[in-house]
Amino acid sequence: MLDADGHAPAEETTTQAIDAALNYLSYRQRTGHEVRRKLIDRGFDEETIEAAMTRLENVGLVDDDAFVAAYVRDRVAHRPMGVRRMAQELYAKGVTRDAALPVIEAALHEEGTDEVALARRVAEKKCGALRKRNEEAALTRKRLRDHLLRRGFDGRIVQGLLDELLPR
Repeated sequence: MLDADGHAPAEETTTQAIDAALNYLSYRQRTGHEVRRKLIDRGFDEETIEAAMTRLENVGLVDDDAFVAAYVRDRVAHRPMGVRRMAQELYAKGVTRDAALPVIEAALHEEGTDEVALARRVAEKKCGALRKRNEEAALTRKRLRDHLLRRGFDGRIVQGLLDELLPR
């Protein structure tokens, strides 16, 4: 039903925005930024988006901390990477570095691991593959170093693992 100006009443529009957000969230968990962006793309006005986001956050359907923790658990289990890279990927999803870092650290602690252990896991797996190539030791070290750095591990951690796993 439209009002005198030909617009849907605010409550109805908010409900439509919530429905659109729920549909978007039905595929996978999203950050608040991603949901907001989707609602903007769908043409909802700022007031409607804020009302919808408030409701979604209040019932826990949009929770950036929960998203970050789930993201970290997934990375630990399936594709380990450094804290720096996780923070970069989360930033691209709208989670600031300052908001992400404490949650990343807490999630790693809950998983019983840390960045060094993740780097060691990645390095040992990659080392096995690199050793099969029978290349010069220097080239193997470079390939492993580059791989770990691309995965976002801290340079000091990478250097320590290189010295441990592939001594000169």
